[in-house]
Amino acid sequence: MLRLPTVVPPSTDAQTTPAGDFLTPRRGRVAVVTGASSGIGRRVALDLAQEGAVVCVTARREERLRSLVDELPGSGHSYVVADLGDPASAGMISRHVAEAHGACHLLVNNAGFSRPGRFDEPGALEALEAVVGTNFFGAARLTAALLELLAASAPSAIVNVASVAGRLALRGGAAYCASKFALVGWSESLHFDLAPRRIHVGLVEPGPVPTEGFPQRELLGHPVFRFAVSTPERVSLAVREVADRRKLRRTVPRTYALLVAARYFAPPLYAGAQRWFIKDRLRRNTSSSG
Repeated sequence: MLRLPTVVPPSTDAQTTPAGDFLTPRRGRVAVVTGASSGIGRRVALDLAQEGAVVCVTARREERLRSLVDELPGSGHSYVVADLGDPASAGMISRHVAEAHGACHLLVNNAGFSRPGRFDEPGALEALEAVVGTNFFGAARLTAALLELLAASAPSAIVNVASVAGRLALRGGAAYCASKFALVGWSESLHFDLAPRRIHVGLVEPGPVPTEGFPQRELLGHPVFRFAVSTPERVSLAVREVADRRKLRRTVPRTYALLVAARYFAPPLYAGAQRWFIKDRLRRNTSSSG
C-alpha cells in the first residue's frame, strides 16, 4: 500500500549551511528513510524535513507513517507501507519514489530488528534468516532498486545505520550481530564501488539507543553502562553528518570507537572486557530472578 502525494517542485531558495557540506542546502532534496515509524528513523525523517528535504518514509505500520507525514514540516512528503523482509518491497518503494518524486538524493537504510537468543536454541536458524533478511538483504535490495535513481540524482548519498554490534560480538545476539557485520562489510566495499558515480556510501554505528523496538532497560538500569546509552537525536545528527561531509563511518557515541580499537590493537583487553560484561549480565539476571 502506498500514498501518492501532491509533489511540490524543488525550491531554488538557498539555505545557509556549513562550507564543504555535500547534500546541503537540503531544500527540495529527496530523502528516503526506512524504518521510520518510530525511534531513529522517525527522528531522522523529522530532522531532514525540518532542514527542507522532501521525505519519503517507509515502515510496516500505516497509521504511524500517516501521522508522521502529517507532522513533517514542509510539503510534498509521502509514505510507503512496506516490509523490507519481503523481497517485493524494494521494487514497490523504488517505483513510488520515481513516480512521486523523480529523484533520490539520500537513502537512509535504517529498518531493522533483533531476535535475541543463542544459536543452540530452537528456532535459531529461522531467526537468523529473518533478521538478516531485513537488516542486511532489505537494505541491499532497496539500494539496488534505487541505484539508478541515486546515480541520476548525483551527487547523492546512502547512509546505512548499522551498529557497534557490527564490530563487537554480543552474547545471545548471533542473528543481529551477523546482520550488522554483513551490513558493515558490504557498506565499506560499496563506499569504493560507487564513488566514481558520485554516490557516497557511509555508515552510522550507534551503541545502545532506547527505542520502541530496543528499550535497553537492562543497560539503563546498570550503574555504569547507563552513561553509554545514546539518543535518536544524536544518531540523526550523525546520519546527516555522514551524508553531508562524505564520512565513511561515525560511531555514536564516539567513545564506542575505543572499544572497536581495543578489539584490533589490544585483543586481550577486549576479550577480558567482554568476559566481564557477560559475567556481570549473568550475575545481575540471576539476582533479579531470585
